[in-house]
Amino acid sequence: MESSINFVNRRFSQMKKSLSPSVANVQIHMDVFQERNSDDIKLPAAGYINYHLCLNAQTKEPHTECDSSYTIISVPNQILGVTNKGFRNHGSFEMIVNSEITIVVPMKIGTVLTYSGYLLTHRQQIRNEDLDVSPFVNIVSYNSKRLFENMMESFRRYIRNI
Repeated sequence: MESSINFVNRRFSQMKKSLSPSVANVQIHMDVFQERNSDDIKLPAAGYINYHLCLNAQTKEPHTECDSSYTIISVPNQILGVTNKGFRNHGSFEMIVNSEITIVVPMKIGTVLTYSGYLLTHRQQIRNEDLDVSPFVNIVSYNSKRLFENMMESFRRYIRNI
């Protein structure tokens, strides 16, 4: 995920400047835990609070999300699910422009995709799903308002207990 975020920030230098100012406020509190080394805070320093390893992740309904920054999806190297019936468990990302237009992005190894879930109706799908072969793997990072508020409450609790 770190290399994907660095790639996006290099290609779209203005994006780093447009990340939520609230995320920058959380970064101040990241050094409350002195035992963390500098490798542990590389993603927060880039404006991303979390990331998730997704296995065959998909959403049935197109949706938007109340995110406070961009979502980034990265497809790492992985074992491709192949059977005698062909490729299995390959992902695609759908951006629903309107009721007549959907842009489908094949999620191939090396794909890096960034978007605003707040403004874009979207969903992720797994094509030719087969639970007997290796799952499709992707890594996702986003900053939602709820996540941010929960983290801030945790920091406040920790600081009150010092």
